[in-house]
Order: sequence, then structure tokens, then C-alpha cells
Amino acid sequence: MRSLVGPIPEPAERVSSALRRCPRAALSLPSVTAAVPPPEVSLVHQVPGTADLWVALPMADAVTIGVGGVRARLEVLDEIIGGAAEGRCRRIVVVEGRVELPGVRAQRSTAGEIARDLPDPVLLDVGTGVALVRLRADRVVLTDDDGVTDIDPEDLATSGPDPFADLEGHWLDHLNDPRCQVVPRMALRVCRCLPAERPLLVGIDRAGVDIELVGRDGRIHRERLPFAEACVNVTELGTQLRLLAGGSRYPLDRAAIRP
Repeated sequence: MRSLVGPIPEPAERVSSALRRCPRAALSLPSVTAAVPPPEVSLVHQVPGTADLWVALPMADAVTIGVGGVRARLEVLDEIIGGAAEGRCRRIVVVEGRVELPGVRAQRSTAGEIARDLPDPVLLDVGTGVALVRLRADRVVLTDDDGVTDIDPEDLATSGPDPFADLEGHWLDHLNDPRCQVVPRMALRVCRCLPAERPLLVGIDRAGVDIELVGRDGRIHRERLPFAEACVNVTELGTQLRLLAGGSRYPLDRAAIRP
């Protein structure tokens, strides 16, 4: 995995994190007409060392994939999971490529391998109501606050998700609790006085946090607060969150900040 450069993770890492969380996604296939919405995707798993993706979708839709595969378009909405801002979309990832349908035995074997890294109940239905198809990506596009960025599939292959991608929702839920004063203290770094509406923490990664504040004009403003040092584990993350909130490097009350 590439080392972190700058206060914001590289685009390829942001894409990898969004794919791993996969809060809401759909796979467009040639057999799906415009009048019918594309099948929903319940899980996306990146094949290590490649830009290929294993995608879980309903068996009824997967059986329309013929021998040799077909062109497909995967769209992932990286919605916030956990906390008061749950459901807000932060970025959109689009992956285009050729999708292939392996045999049922190969699908079940792959499901077991995926479960070691990404355990998910949907894998229990592989081979019955759910199919695992392989999307061989040849184009990846990221749309977020920085605009539209084309991601080289090779960059995606050598990158990986943020180390806190799986736990982000728990942290957001805990820190956005009205009883927790960590987020308001962080917000004082970008505004002299707190707005009437409580600031919201809408993103956490190893490089920093994203906060949303409602300005005097009533508009929502998003601010990026980078950490002094990049984090690789929960202990380091807790330390950097305390420092952003104006606290000490060493906790006096560990339960105050750790979910």
C-alpha cells in the first residue's frame, strides 16, 4: 500500500475505502432496461493486488450474464454510516469494466476467502439467492468535493482502504452524541464561536477528520482538520482526536473518546 502523502488520503485510497464500506451500490447490466432500476449490490470486495472487484448481486440478475462476460457499470454511493449525519453522500465511485459469472462452486470457494477479510452475512447466501461476479475494472472515476478524478486501475491495485474504514461508523456515532463535547471543541479551530446548530463530524480517516458547520448564512460548510501525524491504529487515532479537541496527548479518561 502506498504511504500517506499530505493531509488528505490519495484518491485511490478514498475509492478503495468507499468500495469496502459499500453503503449503497448498483450494477448496471446490458440486460437491464432503462425502465427497470439496476440490481442493488450488497457487497463489494477488491481482489488483493488488482483492480478487480468481487460483487454480490441477486442471482436472478446474475444469470443474465452470458459466457465470456458483458460490459457493466458499478456505481457506489459512499453514504455516511453512523451518527447524526447518517445517509449523507460524501462521494460517488463509478467502476466500468467487464463482468464475469464463475461457476457456483467457484463462487462459494471465493465467498469463504472473502469472509476471512470481510465477514458479511450476505456471503452465506452465495450460490442460492446471491451470486458473486467478478468485475475486471478498466475505468474508475471518483466524484467528491475535489471534483471529478479519473483513477488509474493500477493505482487502485497498489492502494488499499483506510485502516479505519470498518470502524468509522462507530466513531461517528459516538463522537456526534450530544453528550460528547469533542466535536464542538474541534470546531473551535475553524470558527471563533460555535454556531447555533451543533457541528457534525462527517468523516474520519488516518489523516484527519471532516466537520460540517452551519454558517450565519444558513449554508453548510465542510472543513478539513488534518492530524499532526498519520494514524495506523486505534490508540494513535484516539491521541490525534484528543489533540484536535485541545486535549493532552495522554488520556485522563479513556472512555471519554474511545467508542
